Amino acid sequence: MIQSPLYTIRLRLGTLCLTLILSVLSFGCNKKEHPEVKTEIKNQKPTLLLSTSEANEIKKLLSTNDVLKVSFEQHKEKADKAILNGIEVPTPKDPGGGYTHEKHKRNYGEMYAAGIAYTITEDTKYSKFVTNMLLAYAKMYPNLPLHPKSKENHPAGKLFWQGLNESVWLVNSIQAYNLVSDVISKEDKTIIEDNVFKKVAEFISVDSKKTFNKIHNHGTWAVAGVGMTGYVLKDQDMVDRALYGSNKDKETGFLKQIDMLFSPEGYYSEGPYYQRYAMMPFMLFAQAIQINQPDLKIFEYRDQLLGKAVTTVLQLTDENGAFFPFNDALKEKNYLTSELIFASNIAYAYYKDNSLLPIALAHKKVSISGAGLEVAKALQSFKPKPYEKKPLLITDGKDGNDGALALLRISNGKKDKKLTTVFKFASQGMGHGHFDRLSLFLYDGKQEILQDYGAARFLNVESKQGGRYLPENKTWAKQTIAHNTVTVDETSQFGANVKASSKVNPQLLFSNLKDTNFQIVSAKEENAYEGVKMQRTLTLIKSQTTERPPFIIDVYAIKSKETHQYDLNFMYQGQVMEANFEYAKEHTLSPLGVKNGYQHLWKLAEGKSGNNFATLTWLNQNSFYSISSLINTESKMFFSRLGANDPNFNLRNDSSYMLREDDKKDHVFVNIIEPHGNFDPKLESVQNPHSDVKNIQLIFSDDDYTIVKVTFKNNENYTLMIVNQEHDPHKQHKVAIDNQEYQWTGNYNLKTN
Repeated sequence: MIQSPLYTIRLRLGTLCLTLILSVLSFGCNKKEHPEVKTEIKNQKPTLLLSTSEANEIKKLLSTNDVLKVSFEQHKEKADKAILNGIEVPTPKDPGGGYTHEKHKRNYGEMYAAGIAYTITEDTKYSKFVTNMLLAYAKMYPNLPLHPKSKENHPAGKLFWQGLNESVWLVNSIQAYNLVSDVISKEDKTIIEDNVFKKVAEFISVDSKKTFNKIHNHGTWAVAGVGMTGYVLKDQDMVDRALYGSNKDKETGFLKQIDMLFSPEGYYSEGPYYQRYAMMPFMLFAQAIQINQPDLKIFEYRDQLLGKAVTTVLQLTDENGAFFPFNDALKEKNYLTSELIFASNIAYAYYKDNSLLPIALAHKKVSISGAGLEVAKALQSFKPKPYEKKPLLITDGKDGNDGALALLRISNGKKDKKLTTVFKFASQGMGHGHFDRLSLFLYDGKQEILQDYGAARFLNVESKQGGRYLPENKTWAKQTIAHNTVTVDETSQFGANVKASSKVNPQLLFSNLKDTNFQIVSAKEENAYEGVKMQRTLTLIKSQTTERPPFIIDVYAIKSKETHQYDLNFMYQGQVMEANFEYAKEHTLSPLGVKNGYQHLWKLAEGKSGNNFATLTWLNQNSFYSISSLINTESKMFFSRLGANDPNFNLRNDSSYMLREDDKKDHVFVNIIEPHGNFDPKLESVQNPHSDVKNIQLIFSDDDYTIVKVTFKNNENYTLMIVNQEHDPHKQHKVAIDNQEYQWTGNYNLKTN
């Protein structure tokens, strides 16, 4: 039947009205906490990374945009080398670091590089390489058993010893396939999709259902791989399982992971090292969702949380760009990793946050994607400047109620150099967390001064337990004594029990990080040791004397109805210069204790003093540092070094300085930590090598208030008043001591001279 033009116009108008009605309904659905399950994939060629129009624009800009050119050439060079070497898909047999493990990792990297090379050059040698590689996997994968070297306590993969690596393989390989699928024959596509991608997705989401539904970085990689595969294969069921969990009930899946794993500021509970790793699947899958199901508005979800997560993890780095190494972290990782190239590029593309451009400039390359294209164009007009590291309070837990991290940062008077104190009073951090509540570590510019050990592990080094976490990760790195906090009765917090520590969290009492001259944070932990209440207040102060760098007043108050041994250990880096107390060195070395990490510390010396404060000074690189501590005649000071009971030399030979108080119920540790002076070996010049602290006084301490006074040698005085309970920024306080009255408003006060 021939239709009239009028009928056609009416049909189009009707379709337009229906579209508008559906749009309104969709908008209403998005107001709910979770988007609706019924949203469908856009009916077009699925794109995960790079559209045809974006590829064409990149091609045009290669001759004028250096960042794009360098980035693309790296992919092309990798693909060319892979083609020259030929295809090998070995039977899996090795653990992490072994040949077959590393070869399957290289394979997905080479397929991805070849996919990029084909999309930009349209040279079919690259698409053929990807096709032939996937056809080789199609012959092997369906009949693979579980990996013969599966990890203890970790679900096995087939290609790899742990299922996590299987998910990473899928995330990368499906992107490569998506880039070249247009030129693969229908027959080969069927073979590849049926025998590789559907099989891998089934293994991850059905056979490994427990991991797939886990709220954890392993689960994040799993749902990202399966969800992205669903988009490419146009399998809505697969996508919905990835978004909402196996049962599609929104109790697990990608959206639930965003809900549960991040705090309102975008802090990831396992710590920055693992946040760096998890941000790649979070952002890659989010980008795929945005392209294929834009009505889900994934980048607006939870008040633009994914954008906050990227900026937060970048702030959790030192001046070298390395992630603060708490929890199971390796110190070598920094924000120059590929995970954060992808994550920061995508974050910039969707949020247009110019503060990310210095990071992109430091990367010196971008992802060859639509997001990378946006960044590369922005860099052409960007005037180079450093990435700004800010003082921050970053809460932990999905509602921000599970403790926090405090980053105290004040300029030390030198260009672009800050004294940075990290105060950790966060949640356990799941299985990768350490027993280190109320711990601190310190950086002076790019130099680590008081350290967190991080993880005891040599990743993928076969000779070191096959690249697994070493036994010493549990016996030392996780233990409380390994951190700059108080250990009670030579026993780690919560008895080093993860389940017990995961039930309760530290609590922020008050903070002020807005001042460029004075920053303060106070937190308490009342559950780590039965019957022991601990409160630590850290204050970073810019001295009135311009020649003196900023310094720290550290007040650690402990209360108990029973007597205990309290050890405050400082893991310092550098060479001892001097101490103002007598100590006796050990002629025969023995461990400082028998368990809970003490068994790994060689006792080097023990000291006591008749003075009211003890000072240790050490040299780190070309600067001097001192810890001056309020003590009494019964206080003990220990020097120790890591390495006892370490038959395989798995541990670093790090130094520590411990303050011990025996048979105490209540006690207040007061320490002044100060950088000072410098040493120039070329000029043979030394300036200010001695501590400037003249005296430390604990003026008053009870359940309500703590007041300490620090006097420097030039007679500068700093009196710090701390409220211990009933915190209210507007409440007035008054304490009379020895005919002197102390008055202030709020939770703290600092009085100078």
